[in-house]
Amino acid sequence: MSAPVVVAVVGGGASGCLATTQLARSVAVTGRRFTILLVEPDDIGAGLAYLTRDPRHRLNVPAAKMSAFDDDPQHFLRWLRRHVAVDFPPGGFAPRQFYGDYLRHTLEETLRAAPGVRCERVRARATDVRRHGRRLRLTLDDGTSHPVDGVVLALGHGAATTSWAPPALARSPRFVGDPWRADSQPRVPAGSDVLLVGSGLTMADMAQRWSRSGVRLHVASRHGLLPLPHALDPAPPLAAPELPDGPVSLARARGLVFDQIRAAGGDWRRAVDSLRPVTAELWSRMDTTARSRFVATTMRRWDQVRHRVDPAVHAWLEQRRAEGSLVVHAARVLDARETAAGVEVSLSDGTQVLAAAVVNCTGAGGGVRTSHDPLVMNLLAAGLATPDSLDLGFATEGSGRLVAADGPRPAIWAIGPLRRGELWESTAIPELRGQAAALARAVVAALPGPRVVRRVRDPYGLPLTASPEAAGRYVAGLGRILRVRSGAETLVAEAVAADPQFALGQAVLALLGAEWGADVDVETALRNAQRHAARADERERRFVEVVAARIREPGEASAAALLSYIHTYPEDALAVSIAVPTIAFSGATEIPAEAWALVEGLAAVYRDDWWYRGLLAFTRQEQENWDEAAELAALALAVEPTAGHAVHAKTHVHYETGDHEAGLAWLDAWISTCGSDSSHRAHFAWHAALHELALGADSAAQARFSTQLSPPAVSGVRALIDSASLLWRGFAAGAWTSVELGPVLATVPGALLVDPPTPFVGLHSAVALAAAGDCRRLAQLRRSAAARSSPAFTDTVAPLADALMHLLHGDPDRATDALIALPGVERLGGSAAQREIVEDTTIYCAIQANRPDIAQALLRTRLERRCSPRDVHRRAQLRAGQRTAPSVPGD
Repeated sequence: MSAPVVVAVVGGGASGCLATTQLARSVAVTGRRFTILLVEPDDIGAGLAYLTRDPRHRLNVPAAKMSAFDDDPQHFLRWLRRHVAVDFPPGGFAPRQFYGDYLRHTLEETLRAAPGVRCERVRARATDVRRHGRRLRLTLDDGTSHPVDGVVLALGHGAATTSWAPPALARSPRFVGDPWRADSQPRVPAGSDVLLVGSGLTMADMAQRWSRSGVRLHVASRHGLLPLPHALDPAPPLAAPELPDGPVSLARARGLVFDQIRAAGGDWRRAVDSLRPVTAELWSRMDTTARSRFVATTMRRWDQVRHRVDPAVHAWLEQRRAEGSLVVHAARVLDARETAAGVEVSLSDGTQVLAAAVVNCTGAGGGVRTSHDPLVMNLLAAGLATPDSLDLGFATEGSGRLVAADGPRPAIWAIGPLRRGELWESTAIPELRGQAAALARAVVAALPGPRVVRRVRDPYGLPLTASPEAAGRYVAGLGRILRVRSGAETLVAEAVAADPQFALGQAVLALLGAEWGADVDVETALRNAQRHAARADERERRFVEVVAARIREPGEASAAALLSYIHTYPEDALAVSIAVPTIAFSGATEIPAEAWALVEGLAAVYRDDWWYRGLLAFTRQEQENWDEAAELAALALAVEPTAGHAVHAKTHVHYETGDHEAGLAWLDAWISTCGSDSSHRAHFAWHAALHELALGADSAAQARFSTQLSPPAVSGVRALIDSASLLWRGFAAGAWTSVELGPVLATVPGALLVDPPTPFVGLHSAVALAAAGDCRRLAQLRRSAAARSSPAFTDTVAPLADALMHLLHGDPDRATDALIALPGVERLGGSAAQREIVEDTTIYCAIQANRPDIAQALLRTRLERRCSPRDVHRRAQLRAGQRTAPSVPGD
């Protein structure tokens, strides 16, 4: 097997982290082997920007805009809410120390999910890159060198410039030339002055660091302009302007800015932000003269309006300025003189400042031609790099690949500030993450590596041990499973017919028979899977074992085996589907939070994949995060309109937020179009009927049952969970006065009713048997549940059966008490809307027991959670002393 491709990423700050992360993502989907050398002497993720551990130093962009990924804008916000504060606001400005942690954590997660990528940390500084045959050789300051196939330069901002400092000041021990990396700090006693030279974002950080009681800060810069704040309540985004054809002069560029400000009603923040999508193109249309004039005349003002600070930081600066503890000078430093009392600095406005410390806040300066970085100097000397036209960085192509002085293009790319001359905006995270993604694609395309195997793969890159024809049919069937569409069993059956030794296909066929009720001889398919497993690879063999355990020995051990398999093969979307309790499968855990953690932990594997977004949307609605659930569902459906999980999540959002009319209209339209061949069409019809019940449209709900939920259209476990539960809920709510469950239960296997495979099925069996007045089988179910090892069966399903037997025996009062005390309902599985049948039953029993106070309290709590015209009406009836539900079934 050929050696892996080796790429060196030089620099481990934000640019280097993002580049390495995107390289790993891009490589993972190709089946290639890459080794990434991450060359950084200091901590990964920190860099100059996020080196600080001072909690007062805040990000200069709201958390909702700081994601590492363009395709997942909420990624950083979710990380903050998991690791810092569960309710961190989208518009909040997080401490910068956390962002370095986030970048490091994101890189680690991505690398774990990229099996073909190996990342080696190299704690050294790169000093040289030279051609080495067809490759490159990277030399480090520890005396070692490495042959590599490509290099990514993520050098950051470079060293702070001190060329402005007079010689006496530069020599002074009171001068802090690099405020982020200073080995020691001058002593600043109370009553002293501190001079901060530079008035940009670094100054805002240093003002907070050096400010203390009795110390006065002086800020000196040529313009004397302090950073401006972000808006406290930002207006909606403004569309980017259309750029004129051809070259753009500086005057025309300024005109575009002012046109946008007018279009924004004078809101310059909104106008400036709207230019971000076109800034790079606008810059590229300006010739060298226009760019040079911009740098000389407009750059400082643009940077001030473009790079803003947390409004709280701005308010703090203005407060210090108002009280006199911060003095701003529009002046340059002219001279300095060391004295016993401090360094006396002369400013061009005539001010003399006797400072206990002078802090350089001017940032990096100078161009690459005057750089003292040995790597930059050697790249230029060897002709592997050339300066851009303004000498702000290197000349690069669109992907960031360096332009050589002569000879073939080197396999060297740049990201971040080194591209500022070509892109202008090249330092903020939104620009860096876009660069990183484009660069990664270019590197992977330019440096083709060997594939590990040449077998057909599934949509997520997992190889299949099957003939091409069988693999193709299986992939099509898998697509239908992930979309929750019908016909999957036919396609998988065709796959195993084309290749009977396809063990994975046989196992999936058995799974569909066992869990989807497909017309499959489950035992035969499972035996075939195990017989041919030796021909498969390790991953497929383990999947066969997991499916066999799940079908033959369901319980904690088989669930643990499934979760262990997913930990090893997280890109197996089918296995994840099986493990997460949703519309399609019953899941591998009775604890919702465990399923949520499983889904959330896979973000680095699936990113913007439509199936994953739908699954994550379902998780978010279970967590009652309705807005994010709706957003994720919309993103998934925009790519794949038949995405069942996304539809399911959107349906739940409509229901749980009380948006019944819109939810019903949307769902009916989807069922009749994109969802016409959904394998769980009956469940979506059940959801639509719930909207109708909530709206009081009882005849519509009855008609829907007759056409979409009654046998023989629906049978088996779906008839129990959807059809039977709807009949009972309508009866309990008073939508209809009788309930006839016989035809529905006749389609359900008798063993499933009295010995259900999961607590969730047990819940619906108990309610359905009670609704049918079947005391005998309800008692059998109670004994079966009590004999199980699962706490959800013993502590919840068995007591639920007891409570319902009290109801059937004519004691609704005792049934009410038992239902109110029922523990662990949330552990039964399914969704909150499905488990709500327990609450419906409790309200019904309380009314039958003539305990309207309990029924009213439950309805009040539900109405606080979700609007429902029916519940409003029922509560009003109870207040008026009217009965709102028919008598006990069978009376």
